[in-house]
Amino acid sequence: MAEAASLPASATCPRCGGSFDCGAAGPGPCACSTLTLPPALLAQLARQYPGGCLCLHCLHRLRDAAAAGPA
Repeated sequence: MAEAASLPASATCPRCGGSFDCGAAGPGPCACSTLTLPPALLAQLARQYPGGCLCLHCLHRLRDAAAAGPA
């Protein structure tokens, strides 16, 4: 989600506070590259968490909530 050069390999998710390994900062592809997020959700995340990546667990939850629509 953010520029790979600015991300540490070990990061803290700004949404849940959990730690995770950011693959964008490493030699291989990031796990989040396997996840397809709707454009509206990507735009919302970029506004809400500028310059930061979220853990895969949070990305899955947000994607699923967006797919389910309003409660």
